[in-house]
Amino acid sequence: PYQGHMVRPSDGKEPSKIAWIQCVGSRNVKIDHDYCSSVCCMYAIKEAVIAKEHSPGDLETTIFMMDMRSYGKDFEKYYTRARDEQGVRFVKSRIFSVNPAPDGSDNLAIRYSDEEGNVYWEEFDMVVLSVGFKASCGSKELAKAAGVELNEFGFCKTQEFSKAMTTQQGIFASGVFAGPKDIPETVVDASAAAGYASRMLSEARGTLTKVK
Repeated sequence: PYQGHMVRPSDGKEPSKIAWIQCVGSRNVKIDHDYCSSVCCMYAIKEAVIAKEHSPGDLETTIFMMDMRSYGKDFEKYYTRARDEQGVRFVKSRIFSVNPAPDGSDNLAIRYSDEEGNVYWEEFDMVVLSVGFKASCGSKELAKAAGVELNEFGFCKTQEFSKAMTTQQGIFASGVFAGPKDIPETVVDASAAAGYASRMLSEARGTLTKVK
C-alpha cells in the first residue's frame, strides 16, 4: 500500500523501533487454543529481517516470545543468523499490556516481564501482533458434508502417521483445514492427498481408453 516504503499507517512516520508479539491467540488455554500455530515464529523473523533491509536508517526490531519454535529445514539457522548477524533482538517474556505512549504520540508502550520476573516498560513506533491460526468458520459445514470428524480445535482429524487420511475412507485433507502449517508443508500435504486418491483409482486406469 506504500509502494515498498515502510511507514506507520497512523501518521506516515518512518518507524525506528518495531516490536513483534508472538503467540497472540495461540497456546492459550483460556480460549481453547492451547496449540502452536506453527508458522508465526518464522513469519515474524522474516518480517523483521526484511523490515531492516527496507529501512533507510538503523531500524531496531524486537521479537517478544515465550520461546522460539523454528522446526523446519534450516529454520534454526535462519533464526540464529537473524539474531547474531542481522541484529534482530529476541526477548523471552510475558506481555502484560500494550498501551498508548504516555506522551500522547502515536507510539505504543509494552509492559512485560523477563525470565527472571523483572517488569519493564518499553516504547515502540509500531507493534505487530503474530496472530495464531484457527479453524475457519466453514470447517464445520465442510466436515459435516464430507462426513469427516474434526479434532478438539476444529481442524480436520487426520491419522497420526498418514496425515492426509481423514476418518472417512476416500476423503483426504490437506492444508490449513487439517491444522496450522506453512505453504511448503501444505504443498506436501496436497501431493500426499493426490497420491492417495490416484492409488484408489489405479485399477480403473486405462479402462476407458479405446484404440482409434
